[in-house]
Amino acid sequence: MPTASRTHFIAGCAAAALAGSFTRPSRADVRALHVAYFPGVSALPLLIAIRAGFFNREGLDVTAVPATSSVDLFAQLDSGALDLAHTSIDNPIAYDVGAGAVAVAHRDFCAFLGVDDGQLRLVARPGIATLADLRGKTLAVDAVATGFTFALRAILATAGIGEHDVTLVPRGGTQQRAQGLLAGAFDATLLTPPFDLVANAAGFTTLARATDLLGAYQGIAVIARRSWLGANRPLALGYARAYRTALAQATRDRPGSIALVASALDVPQQIAAASYDAAFAASGGIQRNAAVDLDGVRTVLRLRARYAPPGAGDDPTAYVDPTIRAELR
Repeated sequence: MPTASRTHFIAGCAAAALAGSFTRPSRADVRALHVAYFPGVSALPLLIAIRAGFFNREGLDVTAVPATSSVDLFAQLDSGALDLAHTSIDNPIAYDVGAGAVAVAHRDFCAFLGVDDGQLRLVARPGIATLADLRGKTLAVDAVATGFTFALRAILATAGIGEHDVTLVPRGGTQQRAQGLLAGAFDATLLTPPFDLVANAAGFTTLARATDLLGAYQGIAVIARRSWLGANRPLALGYARAYRTALAQATRDRPGSIALVASALDVPQQIAAASYDAAFAASGGIQRNAAVDLDGVRTVLRLRARYAPPGAGDDPTAYVDPTIRAELR
């Protein structure tokens, strides 16, 4: 049997028994790709594509590194240390218009695959029962001026809570924020499965789901620099094909997918199962066609126009390259 792709996980994912036979490309044909992602159930297709050898089948040797913050992630994308990233689509928009958390030399980021609708849940410590109870409290975000922060502010606004009614503190990615919330470092934060469910099991309360209040929303997307896509189109196509194959397997194989979520994210089986079911519900969660939801991007742009400095505009196609996915048909 051929070996699967070489894999490097800083977070230490356990091996999963995923089937897949294929013809291994010669080493001369294999191209290395460095990818960052935020741990969570939305990373399931990426993990499957690595473990089942779908990237290897495309001649790709994928190194997937869990990100700890969007700030570090974009610094590495800008420098070329990373080729691709799975991250909130608001991040490339922000960096494209010069509103990112750090200065970058390049402003040509775009999304070419859709991953999920954010799956954002606002979770608070015990004793906080409603959105109104958050007034005067400290809430954690990845970066204050990018990412899901504007979704959070819009959620708070439904309860009449404005920018100066809470304190926002940057605490990195979802996994880092979940750890901080459980440790009592702040009062509430946006979490995604399985981390919201882990918090719920510990007595923390889910106050709101973003899509219930915001409607269509594009959360995580696969992004790259446009210059990289132009110079490496065959690699991007191979990545997209492998991702789509893994997405189909995730949809079909509930038991195997749950086992991988449990082992990769070190959560109990029942929480992994609930996370999978949330991600693959009849509506919402992981985007099964891997397309960027343009209506969801419009929501992201409306929130940015409401809460951020001007510059992003209102045209979602300015931040999306649909040609990679379209060529797979």
